[in-house]
Amino acid sequence: MLLEIKNLKVKYGNIEALHGISFTVDQGEIVTLIGANGAGKTTTLNTITRVPPPEGPKVWEGDILYKGQSILSMEPHEVVQKLKIALAPEGRHIFGNLSVEENLKLATYARTDEAKIQEDYKLVYRLFPRLYERRKQRSESLSGGEQQMLAVGRAIMTGANFLLLDEPSMGLAPLLMYEMFKALKELNQKEGMTILLIEQNAKLALEFAHRGYVLDTGEIVLSGSSQELLNSPEVKKAYLGG
Repeated sequence: MLLEIKNLKVKYGNIEALHGISFTVDQGEIVTLIGANGAGKTTTLNTITRVPPPEGPKVWEGDILYKGQSILSMEPHEVVQKLKIALAPEGRHIFGNLSVEENLKLATYARTDEAKIQEDYKLVYRLFPRLYERRKQRSESLSGGEQQMLAVGRAIMTGANFLLLDEPSMGLAPLLMYEMFKALKELNQKEGMTILLIEQNAKLALEFAHRGYVLDTGEIVLSGSSQELLNSPEVKKAYLGG
């Protein structure tokens, strides 16, 4: 087991945002968390990546285990450098005044494996050819979809082998959404990347992932294989328009 969330309770100030959630992610899996806005999905990713308060919540009960070891005492940079876990956050948070290439280069600042860095550049540009075409452009001039590709590419350039993706299809036109998920599927199948995905488009997420968990106001209320959740009457009614 790669990642295990055990009875996790977190707070923003005095407000409890997660009420004892538990789930797992195995090596090489794609797992999705689905749920309405405010369900606690982004909070979960921020907690795993150890984002400090006030943006990140405070853990007051439970644990986060990576390969069986607690990571609660780790700093955010250690999660990236030592555990090889990287977050592509909601809202992209790219540096608009820097070029595509400079954004990608920034993500390598703590790496010394120069040969692998060059391989990762090739991987990002193969997955997202538009980024290669626009590599000298200021990233603020990119379309929303291209900026999302850059956010994912930047996460890859940290040297990660476990990606956390927060709403990668948000604001994307259908064609770019398809390109994004095709690239992510290739990243999983050909490169062995483990992916934990938050996605507002529940149908898309479940068609893409191996397994899923349904979050509702800070609690996991359903879990199963993607096919089981796609066929679930509760999921169909709440998230699939059925």
